[in-house]
Amino acid sequence: MRTLNDIKPTHKLSAPKSVKTKKEMKWSKNPESACVIPAGTALEIYFSQVNPSRIYFEFGGHLRAIQCQHGFANITGINKCPSLKTLEKWSNDGVAKTITGDRTEPDGYGCDGSPSWLLAIGVI
Repeated sequence: MRTLNDIKPTHKLSAPKSVKTKKEMKWSKNPESACVIPAGTALEIYFSQVNPSRIYFEFGGHLRAIQCQHGFANITGINKCPSLKTLEKWSNDGVAKTITGDRTEPDGYGCDGSPSWLLAIGVI
């Protein structure tokens, strides 16, 4: 069973950000770590500089991860993935937004450690 402490040294995790779940989230692939996270559950999420496409958190003693693109539907404080046209504009302008809405460079991170959308979806 992996925990946040197992990946902290290798994933360069951000400081925790307090959020809540928007809807019920289900984990069922691994019977050992299967669970349902109820809507409105408070979580501490982390962003990784090694794998910027995922949002990490612990629940039920197990490490969990969700793709940034799915964060908007499931977690408060995460913005909807921008359109391809917007991503292209950001890439050309040299200014982008992070998944939590901060302004940053296209290959940068916000003040809370969240990656730009261009990093999160693998454009850069």
